[in-house]
Amino acid sequence: MSTISFYNSSTISSLFSSLNGTNSNSGFNGIFSGIDLNTYNSIRSGGYAKLMRAYYAKQEDSVEDTDADNTVKPEASQKVNAVSVRDSAASLVDSAKDFQKASMWSRKTTTDSEGKTVTDYDTDAIYKAVSGFVDDYNALVSGTGKSGDTAVLRSAANMVSYTRQNTDLLKDIGVSIGIDNKLKIDEDTFKKADMTTVKSLFKGQGSFGMSVSSRAASIYSSAVSQLAKQATTNTYTSAGTYNYISASAYDKYL
Repeated sequence: MSTISFYNSSTISSLFSSLNGTNSNSGFNGIFSGIDLNTYNSIRSGGYAKLMRAYYAKQEDSVEDTDADNTVKPEASQKVNAVSVRDSAASLVDSAKDFQKASMWSRKTTTDSEGKTVTDYDTDAIYKAVSGFVDDYNALVSGTGKSGDTAVLRSAANMVSYTRQNTDLLKDIGVSIGIDNKLKIDEDTFKKADMTTVKSLFKGQGSFGMSVSSRAASIYSSAVSQLAKQATTNTYTSAGTYNYISASAYDKYL
């Protein structure tokens, strides 16, 4: 029995040339009417099917995160939460970095209405920085409280526990901890506090501010991992092999 040992677009064209003749079966000819060889090869190789699946997947993107009753699916809600936690953690880390700047603690000379000259810390600027830290801390506590990820919750519990261990030191500068684990800063008390104490709490390795930052960084990593795990859903290929997530896949969540 003879076989075709080599073929190209020319040989394939010859093979199917009879399909376009007037003597070919009209039903079979109708099937291939208007389809060129490139399209045929795409159908034969499965490329066309992949293209169609990709197209319809995009059409479903807008509704895939909701159930039939238009409520948000739990997994979609957790994805939104993980993004929020990641961003809040990043903001808290950035807030802690502000205290490491020398300019934050440089003493400034001012003259009051009576002509008295005083050289001291810029209390207003320091209060603004600590207030921002408090806001970012509270946003992170709020976000992690809604998380369903064990690693995120563990890291958040560690941060909250550490903060409570410093209750008395924080109280000295007008910062209190509520039953909801969130911080509250009293401006009058803070501005009357010794700024040297505030500096020791927020500046330098081992300080309260940097220790909280370290724990926030851990929460950030946990949130990124959570997002990456969610992205690995349905990663089995048509051949039955599993696509393990790579470092580059994590990068898009950073």
